[in-house]
Amino acid sequence: MSNIKIALIAEDNTDCEAIRKIVHRVIGANVTTQKWASNGCSSLKKKLTSKLKVLSREGCSIFIVVHDLDRNPQNGSLNYEPALRSKLEVLSSEVRSHNKHICIPIEELEAWFWSDPAVLEYLGGEKGKARVNPDQIKSPKEELIKLSVGENRKPRYSTNMNVELAARLNLDLCSDRCPSFKDLLKFLRSL
Repeated sequence: MSNIKIALIAEDNTDCEAIRKIVHRVIGANVTTQKWASNGCSSLKKKLTSKLKVLSREGCSIFIVVHDLDRNPQNGSLNYEPALRSKLEVLSSEVRSHNKHICIPIEELEAWFWSDPAVLEYLGGEKGKARVNPDQIKSPKEELIKLSVGENRKPRYSTNMNVELAARLNLDLCSDRCPSFKDLLKFLRSL
């Protein structure tokens, strides 16, 4: 397994690092990863095709693309996941489908952390309650910030903690509760 190189593509660096931690937990720390953080969803879509070509030339043979399913700013509803997946499939069509995985966390990757009571207890003590359907939480990142506010009224949580939380995350529990994570875990275990 150590001879493969996995490209991790996401909207920001903290997402890339959290996915890297999960990859290493599932496959092993000896797997080489190379990341590209696009600094936003529009940039990811705009540059995905060319970046995949570059990463392929740099020796990556497996590709994981992570793109949040955002909310529509006009009405607050989630955007249509099949349309986003279709667009990302087209943009990444030069990569063979069995060598890539498109992961679309509902709203934000941070929703995954709401699946695990131990992660929530670590962040907020007894204040937080794990959810059976964390994908339904509106603004999960902001909710983690609120959960982590201590007696000094300052939040402990920031997205810089995502790697630490990914290291603590109960992978099987998250897989049971988050369909996007379940698909990612299945892909990683198939490698």
